[in-house]
Amino acid sequence: MNIEDIYKDREVQRDELIRNLAIGSIGMIPIAGGVLSLFLDKYLPSTLQKRREDFLNSIVRDMESLPDNTVERLLESDEYHTLLIKTFRSVLLENKKEKINCFRNILLNAAVCEFIPNEVDFYLKLLQELSIDQVRILRLIYLKDCKKEIAFKNINQYIDNNWSEVDKSYRFALVTELMRFGIIKYDEQNNGEHRLNPFGERFIKFIFSPIEE
Repeated sequence: MNIEDIYKDREVQRDELIRNLAIGSIGMIPIAGGVLSLFLDKYLPSTLQKRREDFLNSIVRDMESLPDNTVERLLESDEYHTLLIKTFRSVLLENKKEKINCFRNILLNAAVCEFIPNEVDFYLKLLQELSIDQVRILRLIYLKDCKKEIAFKNINQYIDNNWSEVDKSYRFALVTELMRFGIIKYDEQNNGEHRLNPFGERFIKFIFSPIEE
């Protein structure tokens, strides 16, 4: 196979695109001096390498499920390349599988849905800000409102009943911040039920599907 054949091969193009962007993203981690520099030089590279490779392999598998015309469009999209680089950088700083899968879903949904760059960019920023417990709370709401697999009205009461180890003041802070982000709202007129705002509904569908591992 000559060089022209290689560049015509969609699978090679797709893999090279993802790998090149992933390699570039690892260079964005800031480096410090002294003892921290020793830690970064000796221990952190293997951790970052494993996270990068695991996520890279996941994204390659995800991309293989996409139609050829979608892949061709992504290969030419500067906006999607930017999203991919930002997402790789975020994953390098994350170790929770639930949250990493949310990052994967952002990339997948941005690939197959009508791409609204500004809103998707905000989804990524918001996911970066959310703690893992806030992601788990949103998943409960996703299972209630979108999947209809569980039922509750007040998320605070549900957490108190099912997450007995969680301090109430900590739980209150988590839920209050989700309301501040505009994802959920407290509906006093409907027996104190916590509901998704329209933006919140779009957001949780974007981060919790299609990958639901």
